[in-house]
Amino acid sequence: MCCPGCESVAQTIVDSGLVSYYQYRTAPAEKADLVPEQLRSLIHYDNEDVQAEFVRNSEDAKEVTLSLDGISCAACAWLIEKRMTNEPGVLSIRVNTTTNRALLKWDTRKTQLSQLLASIHSLGYKAAPFEADKQEATYHATMKQYLYRLGIAGLATMQVMMLAVALYLEVFGDLEPEFKNYFRWVSLIFATPVLLYSALPFYINAWRSIKGRTLGMDVPVSIALILAYVASLVATVAEKGEVFFESISMFTFFLLVGRYLEMRARRKAAAASGNLLKLVPAIANKLDGNQVPVKSLQIGDQIKVLPGEHIPADGVVLSGRIHIDESMLTGESLPVVKNKDDFVYAGTLNGDEAFDLEVRSSKADSMISSIVRLQDEAQLTKPKIAEIADIVARYFVAIILIIAAGTWFYWHQTKPDDAFWIMLSVLVATCPCALSLATPTAITCSSSRMGTLGILSRRGHVFETLCKVNHLVVDKTGTLTHGDIEIAKTNLFGELSEQQALELAASLESHANHPIARAFKPYLNLELAVSSVENVIGSGLAGYFGDSLVKIGNASFVLGKTDHARNSVYMSINGNHVATFIYRDPIRKEAAEFIDKMRAAGVKTTLLTGDTMANAEVVAKEVGIDDVVASASPSDKLDYLKSLGSNDISMMIGDGINDAPTLAGAHLSIAMGGGTDVAKASADLVLLGDRLDKILTARELAIRTRKIIRENLAWSLGYNLLILPLAVAGLVAPYIAVVGMSASSIIVVSNSLRLLKEEGK
Repeated sequence: MCCPGCESVAQTIVDSGLVSYYQYRTAPAEKADLVPEQLRSLIHYDNEDVQAEFVRNSEDAKEVTLSLDGISCAACAWLIEKRMTNEPGVLSIRVNTTTNRALLKWDTRKTQLSQLLASIHSLGYKAAPFEADKQEATYHATMKQYLYRLGIAGLATMQVMMLAVALYLEVFGDLEPEFKNYFRWVSLIFATPVLLYSALPFYINAWRSIKGRTLGMDVPVSIALILAYVASLVATVAEKGEVFFESISMFTFFLLVGRYLEMRARRKAAAASGNLLKLVPAIANKLDGNQVPVKSLQIGDQIKVLPGEHIPADGVVLSGRIHIDESMLTGESLPVVKNKDDFVYAGTLNGDEAFDLEVRSSKADSMISSIVRLQDEAQLTKPKIAEIADIVARYFVAIILIIAAGTWFYWHQTKPDDAFWIMLSVLVATCPCALSLATPTAITCSSSRMGTLGILSRRGHVFETLCKVNHLVVDKTGTLTHGDIEIAKTNLFGELSEQQALELAASLESHANHPIARAFKPYLNLELAVSSVENVIGSGLAGYFGDSLVKIGNASFVLGKTDHARNSVYMSINGNHVATFIYRDPIRKEAAEFIDKMRAAGVKTTLLTGDTMANAEVVAKEVGIDDVVASASPSDKLDYLKSLGSNDISMMIGDGINDAPTLAGAHLSIAMGGGTDVAKASADLVLLGDRLDKILTARELAIRTRKIIRENLAWSLGYNLLILPLAVAGLVAPYIAVVGMSASSIIVVSNSLRLLKEEGK
């Protein structure tokens, strides 16, 4: 049976005693194609095993990054977002016209991914889960088609222009009407394939816009081309009136040149994050010698990574002492030493020693996939200025169509012979393409540049806020200091030996993820267990060892005292002080210079820490911070931020769980890459390489980004405000109009690409 309907009919035949039907029929009934071919090809994306490679899960919701084919302007993005937001089960969708990607989140209880993909296809756009290699293949195929169309338009333009010279300048003297009409028919033959084939992308985009009840930027272009062709065809057949075949060919040729260069520039801006995924190899070597596709790896699988090979998956080192090049993550070229049980990431480069690896995450949940996803999220989050520009561009097309119609009406009354070409110039010259590209391309380039600096941007407002920051609030341990804390000395006050005290402390601290807690890791004894552990954030930990209550943390939490020696951690059993652990944590070498440059830029600095005033003042003095707030709990830290004046634009840098509320509450927050997952999830920026001086570079980049966005908007708005009255006045020839429109888009994109280069290069 192909469906319940067939089953119902067959059951009716049997129940009615008509089974002889099957004896007398000469052939089985034809199977109906009940599932459209398009939907059939998408259904496999609902398979859980297939989705494991590219879909992220969160309770009843799923999220996927899609590649979109056919996106050409902000109107396309607006149309997809508006239509898909109304689909049942869609929680959110955001489209980036620069990267041709979308971030889709849906409720699995209400809809399936295949249904949502089919809905996008019904709008005229092709959508599929983002894969770097497939998107690149699609890009090259699209560019190849553009070259074909460009070639035909270029050849036709040369031929038609020669005939136009003969027609308009009459270089051969006074031409007989028969010859003039012959040249027109020849021009018609050359211009027709240009209109029907070369200009096809403009019609497709225009039809999508009209079908979606919006006005895209290709609508006025398509109207201009079609009207010019129809008017020229009528004039050729009637043997009277003006023809515009050379304008049609030139329009199309220059528009295609501009679109081709624009697509190449946008591709360069979007390539950085996609190229990261290419670092993940396609094949992995199992320990038994077999090779398997990386996409088939499961959590818990064990593989061998050979010397000089990119690591295929996130996991832990099972054997050996190795050197890993993590420059693709952190921007730092020096290899990092990894030992047994250390974590390594997919896409990073192994050194000269082979090692065994246990897979700890799927490809979709790997660090490199998270970076690409977060970069996409940052690029998809539009600053206010971009949203305003998109709205202006969308209504601008409608205004241009009205102005063009009014222009034709005016000139038809006063100078009918020129009315048509003046209207064409208005339609073509004032396309708001550059206006829509002004902000997205700059944001995309900046996000890519941030990635090369080892800084992961998670929010779209980062570039705006970084420029305005005037108050830096920074944590101490793991931020100004390395966080590579080690226990330097143990003072004993009870019957425990030093080894016993360290092992008991390590058992408690294994339930925390603070840099001080990690200092006890070398002393962990798995046979020594504590139970009912409670993590009192900002104070310490408490748990039971047998029947005894054990506490470890600061003096007030453990001993009920307010005094606290420098760099000390206290431990008590049943309220009796049994040990004090003295630790040391070196200050980052770039910390003092970082604080000095921030102060020189007019940024006030505050050290906000949960550590004691004694410890905090030592670090503050060495790095040059005057304002210190110490012994602050997470709520105290958040209260401090709230107490700042309305003119303070705060930037918080932290790394621990106790910093998470403050990171979430600051105007702009930065988490250290070596910090906790909670801190990184709360932050707007993640500093993957833990280099504070990179923040200075990021701030300079943000200021450059703001400047370039303003330049782009000034150029695009200025160009349209200048060209529109000139075109309406009949002072802009059609070929000048199309060159100006294409040039304005190319200038905006090229200006944004400067952000990909280092300052001064």
